[in-house]
Amino acid sequence: MLIVFDLMDTLLVDPFQAAHEAACGMPFDRFEQSRPDGLYHRLERGEITEDDYWAGLTNSGLPWNSQNFHRMRRAGYAWIDGMRELVADCVAAHPVAIGSNYPDWIDEVVDDHLTGLDVAVFASCRLGVRKPAPEFFERLATKAGVAVTDLVLVDDKRINTEAVEELGGTGVHFTNAADARAALRTAGVAGV
Repeated sequence: MLIVFDLMDTLLVDPFQAAHEAACGMPFDRFEQSRPDGLYHRLERGEITEDDYWAGLTNSGLPWNSQNFHRMRRAGYAWIDGMRELVADCVAAHPVAIGSNYPDWIDEVVDDHLTGLDVAVFASCRLGVRKPAPEFFERLATKAGVAVTDLVLVDDKRINTEAVEELGGTGVHFTNAADARAALRTAGVAGV
């Protein structure tokens, strides 16, 4: 069994929208309508660099301040109540990993917020594919040395938990720490 936690909006508050708003000076929904389709997902899959992402935004006519983006992004990460304790309890009893759709910034987030937790990290920028694609889970399982059916995914996006279930793994839809802990117990995860 490998317990896999999504990172943003499952373990940590995701500052993504506020950081984009601070960098471009417009509401996120308006920014989303103006941003080139698929540009951010290409960054998350590691197909383009961060500089390419910024250039894609400015070339599409969007005003952009990357310093504001990173300042807001770094300031916005915070543990969701009860989740650090849940991860620590899981680590004490089972192998644990992070499975995240995230660009290279994940290294900084891990260094700043996951210190002291023995977790493997699998990010879309290194796997070359995003959740909920089956290949994300297959590549993660292969790199971790387990079968896909051994994955227990805790994720705030139901589409991701359903995807791992379709492959024979276990999905736990995250809403809060207490419910996630109870769902993991129900799924047979001991020690939580």
